[in-house]
Amino acid sequence: MNRTAIALALYLALSMPAFAGTWKYEFVQNDGHVVTYVEDGKTIFYIGCGRGFALHARYPGTPKTEGDATIQIASGKDRMTFKGEFEEPVQVTDPVPSNFATTFVQTYLGYSKRDPRVFGKAWNAQKARVLDMLDSHSPITISAGKDSYQLPAIDAGDDWHKKLDVCKF
Repeated sequence: MNRTAIALALYLALSMPAFAGTWKYEFVQNDGHVVTYVEDGKTIFYIGCGRGFALHARYPGTPKTEGDATIQIASGKDRMTFKGEFEEPVQVTDPVPSNFATTFVQTYLGYSKRDPRVFGKAWNAQKARVLDMLDSHSPITISAGKDSYQLPAIDAGDDWHKKLDVCKF
């Protein structure tokens, strides 16, 4: 390897953000198909589809303990805005022990749980867009106002996208 190639490899290694967490796909009883990003033992990002559909994320900046919240998620060439609510971090023991450091939640892609459009054609198209954005093989940026943080591209196995895409009510 010549000096230029070594210098380029070193530059790329040092300029890429270091990520301390890991992505994981699993099937969880009652939650269904779930993809999480866990850092230092705390769940920072969660998306699950089974009997329902939920997106939880650590809110960028200083979260409130309750009320309406909005975040943007960007990855690859797409960006989406999610309107949800603040939630307090919680540690759960059942069905799978998890320490949620998430402070933002949106369920059913912003629809009411009982909305007949949930799991319908337009809703599934919106879900597909979310999953395609998250599966862009690019880092994921979560932002609110001037605050943001970045997660690495999802590396949770080859079929996580397909499993979340086919989940039904």
